[in-house]
Amino acid sequence: MSVGYAIPPIYEARVKYPEQQVPVEEYSSSELYIIIGRVLNHFPEYPARLYKNALFRHVLVTGTTGSGKSHTASKIAERASKELKILVFVVDWHGEYRNMLSQYTLIQPRELPLQLFTGEPGDLSVLASIFELTPPQEYILEKVLKQRDLGRVKSVEGLLDAIELIPDESSWFRESRLSLHRKLSVLSRDEYSDLFRVYDPASTPLSKLFLDADSSPYIIDVSEISDLSVKRLYASLLIKRLVSYATRSSRQLLIVMEEAQNYLSRQNPVKPICEMLREIRKFSIGLVVVAQSISQLVEDVAANTNTKIIHSVKSKQDLEVVERTIYVDHVLLSVIPYLEVGEAVYSTISLKKPVLVKIE
Repeated sequence: MSVGYAIPPIYEARVKYPEQQVPVEEYSSSELYIIIGRVLNHFPEYPARLYKNALFRHVLVTGTTGSGKSHTASKIAERASKELKILVFVVDWHGEYRNMLSQYTLIQPRELPLQLFTGEPGDLSVLASIFELTPPQEYILEKVLKQRDLGRVKSVEGLLDAIELIPDESSWFRESRLSLHRKLSVLSRDEYSDLFRVYDPASTPLSKLFLDADSSPYIIDVSEISDLSVKRLYASLLIKRLVSYATRSSRQLLIVMEEAQNYLSRQNPVKPICEMLREIRKFSIGLVVVAQSISQLVEDVAANTNTKIIHSVKSKQDLEVVERTIYVDHVLLSVIPYLEVGEAVYSTISLKKPVLVKIE
């Protein structure tokens, strides 16, 4: 029986943290890094380093609401951009990063309309995952895209018209076609119609962002998209397009994914985003996955994020995943529910074992 998360006596005002030994780091002195804070309960003071190479092997930041995880992600974004000269994009789910970053470029989704279909693998899978399309509905949409000249179908309304006009092959085809039309019709609402283009190769707003990048992060604020499916679609396509462009241009890239359960949940994952965790590291592209509950995320997250920053988590399920994932000893594990705001258990590829840190 595991005793890793035994509860300290309730009358203790503060949990006593274990004394930290000198962290053994396995990176050379010439390796570039950022400092994200300091090791707790260690004298003299010792910095918590996050090496550049580790960023491209993905970072998980998790913790309950108010534990400091977004603050941590903002510090990583700011310092990676300024000190390591990495191009950084923050997909801001709640519109809070402008209050946490000292310098940034803010972009609203309407300033950056996205193509629904570019001919790249996975575009159809993104829509199918988010709108929970049935196999017949996915078949019909794929058939529409193959039959129509996409150069003439530039708007969502044009796509819906094409779905409406395709000849029915059978009764099941008609039922699936009408259901598909209903599911996608939300994209044609006035408040969302300018967020997407079906096909517009002349539009290259992303390339301009890559060319104009300076030493501060881009914030893409999706908080004003009220419909959850539309917000998930825009954010997922944005991440996919950023990764595709960075891969083609051989540009180092870091993407902060707030509320990552909207892409990587066990119940309804966006498959192309899950696949990125395994596939993009070799291209010097990193993801910072930020979520409240590690147990609600697909297993790929724990398996493919080589740096983990665990703020205060209290659920038994989350603590069990932490214990399995980073092999933390029971003494350190037992204090995780009682960590103060901004404190975390830090595990990264340069350290032989996890340590307690204060993010600063």
